[in-house]
Amino acid sequence: MVYRIHFDCADLARTTIAQRPDPLWEVLLGLHVLQGDEEPEVYGPWRERVRGRLTVPERELIALAPPVGYSPDFLTPRAAGEGLEAGLTAVAATPASQLISELRRLSDSVRLPNWTRRLASGDTGVMTRLVHGLRSFHRTKIAPQLPMISTAIEPAVAQHNSIVANDGFESLIPQLHGSLGWAAPVLSVDMPHVNRDLYLNGRGLRLVPSFFCWKYPMMLLDPTLPPVLVYPVKHDPAPVVVRRPDRDRAVAVLLGRTRAQVLTCISDGACSTSELAARTGISPASASEHARVLHDTGLVTTHRVGSSVRHTLNRVGAEVLAGART
Repeated sequence: MVYRIHFDCADLARTTIAQRPDPLWEVLLGLHVLQGDEEPEVYGPWRERVRGRLTVPERELIALAPPVGYSPDFLTPRAAGEGLEAGLTAVAATPASQLISELRRLSDSVRLPNWTRRLASGDTGVMTRLVHGLRSFHRTKIAPQLPMISTAIEPAVAQHNSIVANDGFESLIPQLHGSLGWAAPVLSVDMPHVNRDLYLNGRGLRLVPSFFCWKYPMMLLDPTLPPVLVYPVKHDPAPVVVRRPDRDRAVAVLLGRTRAQVLTCISDGACSTSELAARTGISPASASEHARVLHDTGLVTTHRVGSSVRHTLNRVGAEVLAGART
């Protein structure tokens, strides 16, 4: 079975590689991983910890995210590429016709709880609760893993950027995933139980790396939505990073409150010095100095991207925050 994505010249020109994972795709795929037992060396510790700590709104999300088969497209809007809150705003603004259509399709394969009927009917209270569950799951279950996610994804994306720059899009395809093949002008994805054609018609394709996408690339079902292909990034088995309040206090004593805050902000995702200053509420000069010290002590990796400098938490910094031992 093959999913065939048809390109033309305009599509190749408009195809992009996201430089970081999409927060709502990570939520959806994290929910898929949570319900299975695959890749225990990579996801096992996270899965074991998270399963016993789901809030009621988070648990309700599972009804919309069966681990196999269809999940509604409205859970992963294109706007989430601009950040979690932008994505949640788009989810809340999903047109009623899309909600009805996609929930009806989901009900063909799974039994849905009663609250989904109220969601489809436009009940704003149910939608608010759904958005709260998505936000909470990302904040408490996905965000604490960002140091590990960044460690896996950032080098892979840098390599993919380099391949496209030096050798072209065709050379990138086999590097993304073994199920992908290119026979111009068609990108094929070998997938079980899927035999479809998607014509991009000049819209281009957004390639999104994912930590929680573990077996096959993922796409939206609705061909009228902005085309996206979410692909798994290879990562080595490693302890899952989970910060604890008592450990945060200890890190603040060790590094000083402001520097610990800087380290924690960097752990939430790679950022430039100006972004770091904005996140922590300190001056750019102070942010630069704290980042320099953290880099010099081996807790942070600093690299130049174009005209800006970006700071990324490395494994040593992640272990300091998590209290992990190698």
